[in-house]
Amino acid sequence: MSAPEPIHPLAAVATPGIHGAQGVPQVHVSLPRREIVQVMGRRGRLDALTQAIQGAFGVALPGPGETSTGADATAIWIQPAAWLIMAPRGTEAALAARAAVAFAGIAAVEDQSHGRTVIAVSGPAACAVLARGCRIDLHPRAFGPGRAAMTQIAHVSCLVHQVHASPSFELTVFSTLAEHVFHWLLEAGAEAGVRIG
Repeated sequence: MSAPEPIHPLAAVATPGIHGAQGVPQVHVSLPRREIVQVMGRRGRLDALTQAIQGAFGVALPGPGETSTGADATAIWIQPAAWLIMAPRGTEAALAARAAVAFAGIAAVEDQSHGRTVIAVSGPAACAVLARGCRIDLHPRAFGPGRAAMTQIAHVSCLVHQVHASPSFELTVFSTLAEHVFHWLLEAGAEAGVRIG
């Protein structure tokens, strides 16, 4: 199993401060550190997986486009019979080990903590900025807290998860492409002002 990175993969390029327009920034970008595990249910074991995830993580198994958050983890539907489970970074590979025990014989578990990176985007202009490169409708009538969707942002495959109505989003991308998405966010948000930190 992979070991957590000691620092966020974007720490070297995400210089704290205000970028773009001066004044009160309308977009806030931060770098939450997450453990990420991909869970793929085995055929005919959905009922067992539903019970296992509730017992181990205190969350319901979310359906398409949905997420479920418990005390210390969030489950996100990503495709039929597959979910991501995310939690704040803690002891090395602890989330993957916990999932492997909980889902033994009913699901395949793969640690994605190194392979995927989370970028948090919030603020009054967050929706408008994401809409410049996102193919989904982020208007509250179509999207909202607890919703998630796979899409492309800046031509990069991205999981968009709205975590709060404020609005606040978490973008999960492959770590090798995270810097590209980060720089796109700075450019797309320059007119509104972007605060990093």
